[in-house]
Amino acid sequence: MNDILLRYRFRLLLVASVLLTLVMGWPAPPLWLEWGCLLGLVLAGINTLRHKRLFQQLALWIGGVNLLLLGLDQLIVLPQALSDGLGLIAFYLLLCATLFHRVTGERPVTKELLYGLCALYLQLGMAFAFAFQVVSGLVPGAFNSVDKLLLDDFVYYSLATLTTVGYGDIHAIAPAARLLAGAEAVMGVMFIALLVARSLALMHEEDEEEL
Repeated sequence: MNDILLRYRFRLLLVASVLLTLVMGWPAPPLWLEWGCLLGLVLAGINTLRHKRLFQQLALWIGGVNLLLLGLDQLIVLPQALSDGLGLIAFYLLLCATLFHRVTGERPVTKELLYGLCALYLQLGMAFAFAFQVVSGLVPGAFNSVDKLLLDDFVYYSLATLTTVGYGDIHAIAPAARLLAGAEAVMGVMFIALLVARSLALMHEEDEEEL
């Protein structure tokens, strides 16, 4: 069992990332579903980072705090930034930083590593979604919306920005929001280049093995 978890660690992380993205991108999901998907991502992250003891402990600690905050938010009034997901930004950035180092430097390039790249892509989108929500809470009128934007709106906006689609129905107005949106668009383009490069490396290594 332990060997299976280690062998398919990136695949499991991708599944957990997809599930949490779907849940957070859905309007008003039930608390138990949010909590369960977040727990799944925390466990998948810990399994992925087992080669780095310090990062594994950080993922456990930050993930546990976020699970606690998600429950407390239903019982007491938390500071706006915490309620909007400031702690989750830290958790996603930890996963992104360690995954980026792993998938850019690991040899040989394997198909499992490409699953890790896809998981990293989704986590970048979710980190920016929570960042947009925090900025929206701290800076009134940061986005062009009369109604209050919710997390599902920011997940949609973040993924549209990350893929550089930019439909224009939501756009940043405040300088901090614009800076985040611009940074995410640049990272989205650079990520596609990285994904293509790693995929070509995998194809090249497979061709060499056949020869």
